[in-house]
Amino acid sequence: MDSGSNLAYGSATPLIEALIEFEQELEANRHSLSFDLGLIMEQGRAPRYMATPPDVIPFAHAGVDGIHYGFLTDFGLEKDLSRAPIVCVSPVDWTGVWVVARHLQDFLNVVYTENSSLKRYYASGADYSGHAGQRPAQAVDERTVFVRECFRERFGILPIQDMAAYIDSLRTERKQNEVAPTLNGLGIQASSSTKHSSSIESNFLNVTEPFLWEQQGEAVRELFRSGSREARLAFIRDAQTQHLFTHSALRAFVTGQLKLMGLSEAATYLEESYYTVIPDTIES
Repeated sequence: MDSGSNLAYGSATPLIEALIEFEQELEANRHSLSFDLGLIMEQGRAPRYMATPPDVIPFAHAGVDGIHYGFLTDFGLEKDLSRAPIVCVSPVDWTGVWVVARHLQDFLNVVYTENSSLKRYYASGADYSGHAGQRPAQAVDERTVFVRECFRERFGILPIQDMAAYIDSLRTERKQNEVAPTLNGLGIQASSSTKHSSSIESNFLNVTEPFLWEQQGEAVRELFRSGSREARLAFIRDAQTQHLFTHSALRAFVTGQLKLMGLSEAATYLEESYYTVIPDTIES
């Protein structure tokens, strides 16, 4: 397969490559993974959006509204991408980003079972059930049935029996390991050294628009001088949610701090997400 050499998904690479190969086989026979299952694999380095968190590595997209899917590394806590949570990033949705599956194989189970749950945020299982109950029944043609069956056999799919319960379990499991809440709902997950800490919340920083580096920059610098790692990462999530990284001085400062925290990859991704932003005139 000609795209494999361009992929760098660690332990998840073989499965990603198998998905791309499957997609190519379908297209060669005038079928489509996109049309029948709503999934388009990236066959090279995936583009990033301003809404793409710096600890997310995209691997596929939905083909509409910039919606894309990626591995959530939780700022380096999850090093095995085949076990990393999968998130949906929706640049046009107020929620922005949310967990849709526990890991890549589970993501494929969700794609097979109910792909509409991947493109819309549901706060709870009840929210999903209410919306699903209002949808009119859709006829499934033979072509789609064929593609779905091939997908199920190729990737050992285990259909999710209760999608509402699955969504609730994703939300609960994430909250149980959260040590710092964030505006986008992802939160900051506990590391091995902070699972029993109770002093993290005291040094959070809430910075909102309008943002002026001359007035608020010192508070940001102080957070990164003396704040906990969790509080710093929570600020980064919230600053992105509030679109503060369109300010070049703040973005440059945080990029440098991520590198000092040993998160050079996240620093690179943060810059990549804002390549198309016109630099502002704020001096650092």
